[in-house]
Amino acid sequence: MQNVAAFFNTAEKLKQEIISPGLCSGCGACTGYCPYIKSYGERIGVVHDCRITEGVCYRICPRAATKYDDLRKDTFGSAARDLVLGNFAGIYFARACDESIHGMGQYGGVVTALSVFALKTGIIDCALMTGGDFTGAKPVVSADKEEILACAGSKFNASPSLSLFQDAVKKGFQNIGIIGRPCQVTAARKMQQVAEIKGERLSFIAGLFCMGSFSPEFYQFIKDKGLGKYEKMDIPGDVKFSSENEETCFPYDEIREYIRKACLICYDPLSELADLSVGSTESDYGWNTLITRTVKGVKLVEDAVASGAIEIKEYPDELLPMLKKAVFNKKKRVLERPDATYLELNDQEREYFLGAGGEE
Repeated sequence: MQNVAAFFNTAEKLKQEIISPGLCSGCGACTGYCPYIKSYGERIGVVHDCRITEGVCYRICPRAATKYDDLRKDTFGSAARDLVLGNFAGIYFARACDESIHGMGQYGGVVTALSVFALKTGIIDCALMTGGDFTGAKPVVSADKEEILACAGSKFNASPSLSLFQDAVKKGFQNIGIIGRPCQVTAARKMQQVAEIKGERLSFIAGLFCMGSFSPEFYQFIKDKGLGKYEKMDIPGDVKFSSENEETCFPYDEIREYIRKACLICYDPLSELADLSVGSTESDYGWNTLITRTVKGVKLVEDAVASGAIEIKEYPDELLPMLKKAVFNKKKRVLERPDATYLELNDQEREYFLGAGGEE
C-alpha cells in the first residue's frame, strides 16, 4: 500500500519524487527548520515520515512544481523579458578594483567585491555563502569582510548554503543576502513568499552562472588523482587545476559523469530570478560577465561603480549571440527531457524552444 503521505506536499513526497530519484540539487532550502530533513555534507535526507499535508519543504524546493511565470511576476512585475536570458537591465564585463579581491576571487572577483560592498553599505547584514575550496565545500554565514573574503573563488560543488538560513534568522540578522547557484536562487524566491519561516528577511540575491555542479563523488576523484595539492580549479573548456607554478588539465568528458542528475534538468543556467547574475566571460578570464536584473541589482552595481568597488564596461556585441546560443540549447535540451516535470511554463515559452527547429 502506498504511503498516504506521498499524496501530500510533505517531506515524504519530497523524498519519493525528488531525493530518491536523484533530482535533489543540494540547495539546502528544505533543511534548517524541519526536524525531519537533514543534510549530510552535500546530501539531503529525510530521517522521519512526516504527515503534514502542506509542508514548507516541498513548497520551496526548486525541483518541486515551479510556476516560473508567477515567480517572475513577483520579482519583476510586468516588465518585458528576453526568453533566453530572462529579465535584465544591463549586461557587462566587470571586475573588482581592489587587486587583492581580484586575485582571491574567480575571474574578476566581482561576487566577492559586491558582497563586501553590500555588507559595508548595509544592504545586507550577512550572506549565505559557500566556504572551503574545491576539495571540500561547506555552507557559511558570512557577517564581516574577512568571512566573505574567505569564501572567494568557485568550488563547483553543491554546498547546501540555504540550510543556514534559519541559523541566520535565529542570530537576529534582518537583511540576509544569498550568493547561490540558479537552483538556490529559485528556492530563495520561493522562500520569500513564506512568512512562517521569515522569508521576508532575504533582502538581496546574487546568482551565479551554472551549467552543472559536481556530486559528492567528485571529491573522491580529486583525492584519487592527488589534486588536493593545487590551489584553484577552473573549467575554461577542459578542467584545470592550478597553483602558482604548476597546473594540470583533464578533458571535461572525463569528469562529466560526476555532474549531478538534478543539474541535467535545470532550465536556468544564468540565475534569471536573481537581483544580479555573475559568471565567466568565456573570453577574458580577468573579467566576469555581470547581468543586472532588478532595481535593487542595478542600484547596487551603480553605487559599487561610483565608489570604486568594481569597474564595468559594455559587453562585447560579438559575444552576445554565443551566450544566447549556449543558453538556448541548454533550455531546449531540458525541455526535451521526460524527467523535467517540475517545470510549469506557458505554451508560448515551450514552443519558442521546442518549435524553433534547432539552435537560435
